Amino acid sequence: MNKIAVYLNSHLSGNVFDKDSILEAYSTDRSLLKIKPRLVAVPETTADIRKIVRFASQLSEKKYALPIAVRGSGLSKTGADLTSGIVISTEKLTHVRELDAHDRLVHVQAGITIGKLNAVLAPHGLTLPVHADPRETIGGLIANAPRDAYSQHCGGIMNYVDRVEVVLSNGELIQTSRLNPAKLTFKQSQKTFEGEVYEKLEDLLIKNSTINNLSGNTRVGYPALKHVRRNHGHVFDLLPVFFGAEGSLGVITEVILRLHVLPPHPHRLFAVFPNIKAAREFMDNTAKLEPLSMEIFDTKIFKIVEDYGKKPDLLTRKLEDGFVVLVSFNDKPSKSRRKVKKCLRLLPKSAYVVSETVKNSTDFDDFAASLMSYLNNGNLERPNLLHDFSVPADHLEEFLKDLGPLAKSHKKHLELYGCYSTGIYSLRPEFDLKKVDERRTALKLLRDFHELLTKHGGSLAGGLPEGRLKSLVIYPDMDKDEKKLYADVKKIFDKNHVFAPGVKTEYDTQDAVRHLRIEPLPGLNS
Repeated sequence: MNKIAVYLNSHLSGNVFDKDSILEAYSTDRSLLKIKPRLVAVPETTADIRKIVRFASQLSEKKYALPIAVRGSGLSKTGADLTSGIVISTEKLTHVRELDAHDRLVHVQAGITIGKLNAVLAPHGLTLPVHADPRETIGGLIANAPRDAYSQHCGGIMNYVDRVEVVLSNGELIQTSRLNPAKLTFKQSQKTFEGEVYEKLEDLLIKNSTINNLSGNTRVGYPALKHVRRNHGHVFDLLPVFFGAEGSLGVITEVILRLHVLPPHPHRLFAVFPNIKAAREFMDNTAKLEPLSMEIFDTKIFKIVEDYGKKPDLLTRKLEDGFVVLVSFNDKPSKSRRKVKKCLRLLPKSAYVVSETVKNSTDFDDFAASLMSYLNNGNLERPNLLHDFSVPADHLEEFLKDLGPLAKSHKKHLELYGCYSTGIYSLRPEFDLKKVDERRTALKLLRDFHELLTKHGGSLAGGLPEGRLKSLVIYPDMDKDEKKLYADVKKIFDKNHVFAPGVKTEYDTQDAVRHLRIEPLPGLNS
């Protein structure tokens, strides 16, 4: 065991590992990258995290780099939870500290998964209404701030976090809160790193006019900065800056969440359309009924799934080229049924449509299973490369027209699926990452696809932050003032670049090529 691991193990209640097999297990996430860490830390307390961060900060001051990446369940699609330094895993920080069912508040550690949390909340008639992989941690949801399928209806994770506890880059522990001018002045007067952060960030927000122009349609950089100062400067709250920060500003250790009453089981229907124009017309009219979500799938996905013997039971007819639309309502049962009937009246009598009943309810779940089959069957991998991007609704038809020539030029099938409600979609072409030419094709496709999205007013990082690989094509086109703003924010919170270097900044192409995976991911790809 190396000297750093020995030292840290002697000062922590958790463990630090340098065994090669463990390092390998933490060298990949759900992205296209593989970066082997030098150490893996599995802390058992917040105090452990503070000691690790303080140690890494002290090393950086001595010009010895031990960068930190924070990892929840290892489901990141961006590579932000990978590092050549030390990975801090929150896998043991999974406790529910306190539940106030009356006020609908819960205090949890950041490593708890949304699946476990909602299982604890369900007997109390409560839930966190975020549509995410049940294995996703609460800390990971905040770090990525995804625009999920329920976001348009429920607001997403940003609407449900009341405050967070964060370890800053020098090891200080802070808790965010909404400060009035007097409390902000008091904070700034403290001779602490926290006071310095408040002072410098307020100064930046007052003087930098670029903040007012930040787009709400992208997860690039720190777009929620404009929400730090609210109510004409009478409220100052650090919390927004951590949404989508991907662990680049601090380590979130504990969270207080606001909850919702557990809604009824969604009532669903699907309809098949011959083209995107017909599908859009139906979805635009259905949007007036305020559905929980509206998802859309290229029918080629189900044709591919059928080749694997996994075709959903509800798809009894042969599918032609076109699109399947899946609509979900979660109002009171009687209201949901009325809305479904209104949806049916929007369709021609000849339309292929099925609405949910007691008998076929479980069959509707096959749609999710079919998508997993599409992503995980076949000889090659469908890696996360062109995932969670945004396209404005009024550009979707033209975007899909231009997507055909792009697919043909790269000799890749590009079947679209995603959520029309939020405008967030994904494409998952197959790649043989063992081949050098295929890895080159992946990067070339990423660049060309970014150009196509830009042409149609979309964003490569519309649903998830830019992480590493997407930075290759996003940052060269970014306005220099916006780049400087994000660099200044990073410098305020992490001047020694302890946290996630290479994330939220221009990622080096050679570094990206060197760290591209050459073998498929273990387990299910989603």
